[in-house]
Amino acid sequence: MRVLFVTSEITPFSKTGGLADVSESLPAALAELGCDVTVVSPLYRVVAQHLAAAPFALEVADGPPIPIGGAAQPLRFYTIAHRGCRIVFAGHDGFYDRAGLYVQPGAGDYGDNVARFAFLCRAALAWAAAQGGVDVVHANDWQTALLPVYLRAGIDAAPTPPRSVFTIHNLAYQGHAAPAELSTAGLDASWHHPGALEFYGGVNLMKGGLVFADAITTVSPSYAEEIQQPDAGRGLDGVLRAMRGKLRGILNGIDTAQWDPAVDPALSANFTAADLAGKARCKAALQADRGLPVDPDAFVLAAIGRFDAQKGLPLICDAFPTIAALRPQLIVLGSGDSGIEATLRALAARFPTLVSATVGFDETLAHRIEAGADAFLMPSAYEPCGLNQMYSQRYGTPPIVHATGGLRDTVVDHSAARAAGGFGSGFSFATLDAAHLAEAILRAWRVYRDEPDAWRALQRACMQIDHSWSRSARTYFALYESLRGAA
Repeated sequence: MRVLFVTSEITPFSKTGGLADVSESLPAALAELGCDVTVVSPLYRVVAQHLAAAPFALEVADGPPIPIGGAAQPLRFYTIAHRGCRIVFAGHDGFYDRAGLYVQPGAGDYGDNVARFAFLCRAALAWAAAQGGVDVVHANDWQTALLPVYLRAGIDAAPTPPRSVFTIHNLAYQGHAAPAELSTAGLDASWHHPGALEFYGGVNLMKGGLVFADAITTVSPSYAEEIQQPDAGRGLDGVLRAMRGKLRGILNGIDTAQWDPAVDPALSANFTAADLAGKARCKAALQADRGLPVDPDAFVLAAIGRFDAQKGLPLICDAFPTIAALRPQLIVLGSGDSGIEATLRALAARFPTLVSATVGFDETLAHRIEAGADAFLMPSAYEPCGLNQMYSQRYGTPPIVHATGGLRDTVVDHSAARAAGGFGSGFSFATLDAAHLAEAILRAWRVYRDEPDAWRALQRACMQIDHSWSRSARTYFALYESLRGAA
């Protein structure tokens, strides 16, 4: 099975969100199942810097010129082996040698993003054609949504056309463009109609991926259902309902080798479900490192992620004064919206012994926070899948989440489960407001304070959940096989 996995970002080379983690881990898991996987991604400036600093055996070759916007654009392939896969970076300094991946710092989206990612799609197909073709092309989010369109149009086709899978990681970002951008992408006006890429007079690249892919997946079963409704469908719910016969939700996994508290080198002490002593040492080290009082009894809450209303950071800021009388500690790591950054700084100034807010991203610190916190806050307004709640469970840090999307699929409310005679894997709330978040935190705090044995049992239950990619990878492999058989 030859799979071409095309993505706009991939760890450890480029990252703005969870897509990058999936783009490294899922292909690696597919390779373990025997797939011949090639990942194609842009050679951003940050990627070139990473390759220059790391001991990768790099193969460089010129590709065919790619017609974009009426001009032939030079292409160079930079190929490495990584985790059982072949990673091919598409090189074009004019498109990718920039400070950001999608956004010009302080100035919004790059104006030529359609050209940049049309180039990526055509470069991927050019690589596949040069290798004699592939069985399946797996596209991810709007940046690669033109791949199914190009395959349907016969553009850059290999001798045997491959089948296509399009995965929605986040429907909020769709690749809206003016109709004139169709010619930039190498498509004529015949593609601008309601049955193709037309969307309220403009162009919607993601819609093209949905309409022309052979199969559509999302990153959790609940999200697959939610996006078929107006509230979460972002204007595409009607298209998705029409495509429901080829739509399914496949829950993401996490990289259990990189996220393993038993061996994680980032931690000041390692620990397992059977021996949680190291977690207490991680908590003390985290409190000291973040400038908070080292107090083993303090209920340490954590949040990591993009500073965006979707991720619920404003909700956390609104809820914290309500629960401050409990003397919890809050540790936040992330970056994004400047207004949210300012609100977090103000909260830290108001509660200097309770709140630590770090603006930026530090992978090592993220691991230490997951290990040292007592509970993890993830009150997302919507969440296609989410990874941090699974990282938290892996590290014995029960998540407190809004019951939506993948959070609903991965977190069983502990209070409800105990009332029914079972056992949960975190705490959840259904109504998205600060009062209900505060109530969920209070429920968690009461178990932590009053029932230490039950809290430790909850931690162990979380740590024993299998969030590895193996199950999901087998599901994707079966989907590829079915598509190849149908062809």
